[in-house]
Amino acid sequence: MEQFDKQFRGYNILEVDDRINELKEQIQQQKETIQSLENDLEMLKEQNTLLTKQVTVHEKTNEEIARLALKEASELIEKAKKNANMILKESMEYVRGLSKDMDAFKQEAIDFRQNVVKMSEDMLETIDKSEIFSLIREEKENKYNDRDSI
Repeated sequence: MEQFDKQFRGYNILEVDDRINELKEQIQQQKETIQSLENDLEMLKEQNTLLTKQVTVHEKTNEEIARLALKEASELIEKAKKNANMILKESMEYVRGLSKDMDAFKQEAIDFRQNVVKMSEDMLETIDKSEIFSLIREEKENKYNDRDSI
């Protein structure tokens, strides 16, 4: 509480008037400060609302980007699976073809061997039946017979 000097018929009017003027100035400054703070508060609220909207837009945009990326990734995976299945199918068909070729080559080798054996047997038979070998056999028989007789 403020203390004022007393004088005849009450307080000193000049002191009271000065103090009242000081208080009015302080009140005015406080009002200006309050108004400035209220303006700042209003501006901050608007910025907060704007930032909240921007964050919401960014979140929705990020969600949409993530959804699209996931969709594209799924499509790529599906495409890769189809390609892998196609490659696998083609490879299996190729291997089956090679297996058939291999079986054919094996049979050809078996047939070739049989032909070579048959031709060898035929050649040996022809050679054995030839005149020269008949003479050679006779000569050998004669030599053995001559030795046995001695």
